[in-house]
Amino acid sequence: MKRILTIFSLFLIFALQSKSYAQNVNLNKDAKTLTYEELYDTPYDINKLFVHIQPMYGELFATNTTVGWGIKAQYYLKNLANFEAHVRTPYGRSFDLTRHAAYTNSTVDNEARGFLYGELLGTYHIKDEERDTETKFILYSKRYKGDKWAATVPLHTIIPTKARRIYGARFGGMAYKSSVDYNRIMEKQEVTLVADEGGEIGADESVYGNMSSVGFYIGGSMTFIKNVAVQPDKIYGTLVNDLIFTTFFDINFTPMVTVDDIYIDGARYSAEPIQKSVLGFRAGLEGKFNRQFSWAYGAELGYRPGLKKSGFFALAKISFPVFSTQLRYQVESFGK
Repeated sequence: MKRILTIFSLFLIFALQSKSYAQNVNLNKDAKTLTYEELYDTPYDINKLFVHIQPMYGELFATNTTVGWGIKAQYYLKNLANFEAHVRTPYGRSFDLTRHAAYTNSTVDNEARGFLYGELLGTYHIKDEERDTETKFILYSKRYKGDKWAATVPLHTIIPTKARRIYGARFGGMAYKSSVDYNRIMEKQEVTLVADEGGEIGADESVYGNMSSVGFYIGGSMTFIKNVAVQPDKIYGTLVNDLIFTTFFDINFTPMVTVDDIYIDGARYSAEPIQKSVLGFRAGLEGKFNRQFSWAYGAELGYRPGLKKSGFFALAKISFPVFSTQLRYQVESFGK
């Protein structure tokens, strides 16, 4: 019996090794030396204006969680600086969670407002340099279609290219407004609201109001740019890598935070006891592509000034489409 098991084990090992060898032969039958023609490798020749249509963003914000849409514009001023403007808002009340809760549960006279966020930002290029690097390209052929591409482990190649790296100093302003669940804030901060005539707000009241905040950012960024295309020989199509990838870190100072007083049956309850925060931070990343019609992505994580103990936020956003242009409309002319 032991001899039979030994023979079977050796046969199984041999069969698996043979199959593995056959698969490796099949997978690597195209793994030959690749020759290619460089179409362009110009990290400084990027589009100047990008307009992002953001059909969806999602923000987990301790003050108010929202899901909605936005728009963003970015402009590159030669090799000196770049500027951006951004605004976003929820799809509607149902996607503005604190506002929706206020509409359903509030027992006060205040009307909850919708969430709105906007910012203006400029980045000065402290150091803008070009470096030699290597770029990995996935080799794709038109013969890989549908299930065949899904079941294929694609080959890749690494080609020497150039890359541009920008170290920047960022400065800008931001403003936002949001509805607020006062009950939750008062519980976190261990405070209560008191009426002008005296007397604390009732424990049975469902209290919702509004806040607004205006401040500015100061921080730094690093942008990595590749703008290269090559044309391999034989069966493969044009290979492109034109990613513009940015990471950043900002300190947020917000000297102006306004929290609305609460009104119940005509009586005013001052919001003065609610504690505010003026300092915050964020770290984030963004990627986009140097094409006339493309897409982009972004994410942020940090602490947003506003209400104390309610500033944590995490944000993810997708841009599609992204329109971009070189802003070159002049045509050279020559006399005959």
